[in-house]
Amino acid sequence: IERLDILVNNAGANFPGGRDEWEPETFLTALELNLAGPMRLTVGCRRHLAASELDGGGAVVNVLSMAAFRSVPMVPGYSSAKAGLDALTRNLARHWVADGIRVNAVAPGLIDTPMTAPMAAIPQLMEPEMRHIPMDRMGRPSEVADAVLFLTSSAAGYITGHSLAVDGGYLVI
Repeated sequence: IERLDILVNNAGANFPGGRDEWEPETFLTALELNLAGPMRLTVGCRRHLAASELDGGGAVVNVLSMAAFRSVPMVPGYSSAKAGLDALTRNLARHWVADGIRVNAVAPGLIDTPMTAPMAAIPQLMEPEMRHIPMDRMGRPSEVADAVLFLTSSAAGYITGHSLAVDGGYLVI
């Protein structure tokens, strides 16, 4: 590969191995999976992204979570890693601007995916989350994909270092 136009860091998970993230080793595993992994991949792709001929330059989009912006005591490693990925987004954007690489992030709220499906069966988890969403519904994966598509397009050619919430208004409450 000589050039790479777009990199989306979407891999991640909570409760690595089904373990408790309050255990120090599991916490570190969550950081490795959700923060160090995307950092390594992105830095490893720098030369290829800088060679992009995409209008607006090479584009990186990191996938965060609402857990980056508020406490989620159930998954402290995942939450801390996503907050770190938000900071890494801004740092890479500033560091790589001269290379013509834009680095942004999307921060999905409660999205109807297999990862959130178990919540639906637990009213004491689901109901407080739904009360916190002004749009009063879960988001669709396609709505997150559309935000990623925008951030990688020439329409976002003057945007770098930004985290776009795709959250149904979650952060405004």
